[in-house]
Amino acid sequence: MRVPESRRTVPTHRPRARRVAAPLSATEVRRTFTKLFEALRASDAIIAGGLNHVRTRHKSDGSEVTAADRGAERALRGRLARAFPRDALLGEEYGGTLELTGRCWTIDPIDGTASYVLGLPLFGTLLSLLIDGEPVLGCIRLTALRELTYAASGHGCWLRRDGASPRRVRVAAPRALAHAQVGLTSFKQSDLSRPPGRWRLAALTRRCRIRAVGDCVQYALVCRGVLDAAVDPVLKPWDIGALAVCVREAGGAVRDLGGAAGQIITRTSMVAASSAALCAEIAAVVSPS
Repeated sequence: MRVPESRRTVPTHRPRARRVAAPLSATEVRRTFTKLFEALRASDAIIAGGLNHVRTRHKSDGSEVTAADRGAERALRGRLARAFPRDALLGEEYGGTLELTGRCWTIDPIDGTASYVLGLPLFGTLLSLLIDGEPVLGCIRLTALRELTYAASGHGCWLRRDGASPRRVRVAAPRALAHAQVGLTSFKQSDLSRPPGRWRLAALTRRCRIRAVGDCVQYALVCRGVLDAAVDPVLKPWDIGALAVCVREAGGAVRDLGGAAGQIITRTSMVAASSAALCAEIAAVVSPS
């Protein structure tokens, strides 16, 4: 797979159909990624153009949002709607419905808005295609770092740096938690937050080498074997889809922090790792007894 790119509603989900084993042919994958890469070039221009003069507002949940978040999502939604008019859309800024039957696109225009606001390069754009509730195709576009990690089920995970040819990437060789490097972005809903939450991240920090990398960047690093695992205690569907398919196609595994692997798109936390065993070991440490 070597190819060159309203009104807000609550993301409810509808009944799930059976899992589709091989939903996209090689031809479909190539054509789809060509359209996605064109869409990402449009969102890149908006995001890069606003990077050094950011104005923020706060959403009802207290998180920051910028004009670039909204402008980039509008650009992506418009291009996806024209290219795939029958498909459902769900985005962070303009909502939609998480469709668990048929085809549904998820969009996170800037994953890591906190870094974007500070002018740090540790943010990215996430796009994924779900078929019958399963992430089958996804992109992690790191605009400021000028690189793209992308994958489709059965077609591998690939890294392309701007100006270079794509190369296939794979997770690191399996290792035990005691020897692992684990990415961690947020302490929300954990014993390190105030008020304390359910996840035992303090215990995790004592069991491995923590790397405070940042949002979707840490998952791109898992895909290429730089990190052994990445942990997020709070995620939404528009975060999960692209990350899950990229890690799986790089040879890794994904679970929620409770250790569950099924219906990953409906989960609210995630651990991605180079092996299912490392996922399970991390989940055992951070889950309440």
